Amino acid sequence: MKLDILPIGQFEENCYILHDSGHVLFVDPGRHYKKLIEMIGKDEVVDGILLTHGHSDHTGATDDICDLYHCPVYMDFRDYPLVDPKTANLFSEGAPVYADIQDLSGDILEIGQFKLKIYHTPGHTDGSVCMQYKNILFTGDTLFQLSCGRTDLYSGSDEKMKASLDFLKTLPHDLKVYPGHGSSSTIGFEVENNPYMISYF
Repeated sequence: MKLDILPIGQFEENCYILHDSGHVLFVDPGRHYKKLIEMIGKDEVVDGILLTHGHSDHTGATDDICDLYHCPVYMDFRDYPLVDPKTANLFSEGAPVYADIQDLSGDILEIGQFKLKIYHTPGHTDGSVCMQYKNILFTGDTLFQLSCGRTDLYSGSDEKMKASLDFLKTLPHDLKVYPGHGSSSTIGFEVENNPYMISYF
């Protein structure tokens, strides 16, 4: 298994490319798809694109990658208004995605080589999710190193963010955290040091 991390764009959103046994998943491909596809081996199979939420800095390269690899896209449909071509431009943080999107409605996603646990963690947006593959947890803009995502944008909620962070505390403390922005961490480090996990206010 290999994980490529490319901080891209004005907000240095972390685009992740997960490789395992000749298969690939993109997580939050935000911008500059040409840089992202440079990381794909000629014999690798792209199984899909996963979106932790619907903000444009996490979705911007989705259509270009889909055009190249004809792969499925998954997100929680509670964030669909942010990417729906009919409504996305109503939100400053939204942008249209024209690819066909499938709903992350369950707790398990099996796609190609990959079997992932899906944790629905609203707060930053109502459709925010965290995704676990083996010992890796992609947290999007729910949990950052020593911080958490803002809650003052469309469908954000302080109450839901607190509940989501309380849930994340229950996960194994050696689980590696890969957030939507900033440096990686572990659940254990965040439980002990992140002020929002110690006492959300």
